Amino acid sequence: MLVVGGGTMGRGIAMVCSLSGYRTTVSDLPDALPGIRAEIEKFLADRVKKGKMSAAEMQESLSSIRVEGGLDAAVDADWIMEAIVENLDAKKALLAGLENRMKGDAVIATNTSSLSVTAMAAGLRNPGCLVGLHFFNPATVMPLVEIVRTCWTDENLLKRAFEFVKSIRKFPVHVKDTPGFIVNRIARSFAVESLKIVTEGIASPHQVDRIMRLGGGFKMGPFELMDMVGIDINFSVTQTIFRAFFEEPRFRPQLLQQELVNAGRLGRKTGHGVYAYGTGGKQ
Repeated sequence: MLVVGGGTMGRGIAMVCSLSGYRTTVSDLPDALPGIRAEIEKFLADRVKKGKMSAAEMQESLSSIRVEGGLDAAVDADWIMEAIVENLDAKKALLAGLENRMKGDAVIATNTSSLSVTAMAAGLRNPGCLVGLHFFNPATVMPLVEIVRTCWTDENLLKRAFEFVKSIRKFPVHVKDTPGFIVNRIARSFAVESLKIVTEGIASPHQVDRIMRLGGGFKMGPFELMDMVGIDINFSVTQTIFRAFFEEPRFRPQLLQQELVNAGRLGRKTGHGVYAYGTGGKQ
């Protein structure tokens, strides 16, 4: 297994594959490699502290994960997962490079959350080798994976993808290549309407989150979720889906998100989003 992109999603997918018995390589830019390795070690050490694995199992898992620059590992990989920045041109360029290196029976998967898998596949010599495998954040916890098919995807590839997702102890669901697929399309209403309620002064983010937890049975409210995923990522997905549906008003991005992005308040990863985060957690 090769995962290209060692950010939050890429690391999470790599850990899921490794813990399921796959020898996994994470590829990224040279400057990012030490941080990726440190985050993987921290994740595994936390599992040991919580009694979810032994120290020996931690060392075994660490030995099954390589962190390196370049795409040399694509030559031998059965599965190649693209998990880089959510930019269509960047993804298409990477996928073309991977196609030139991969072996004939390998499968390339993209973890895009909202971009067109069909548009990515169209730039390949063999567009049928690409499938969408949309994991959710945090990938080590969330059980669902959307398997996204294009007009070139044959039944055998879909079956392979379905069995692969099951082999890493996730729940697969087949979806068409439509903007936002299933979950992110539904989630736009969850986020956008909540932003409207706050912007119109009807309730505060804290009140909305508390109501959704207590009244709706959600594990976290929309603003807590946006902070966890990343305000910038949520905003980008909303913009993509809004444009893809020809500026359908119900998907319209909100200025509050734009202001938070402009301020660099991107959520937990920057220590401040809708909420501030310190050593004691959310404030």
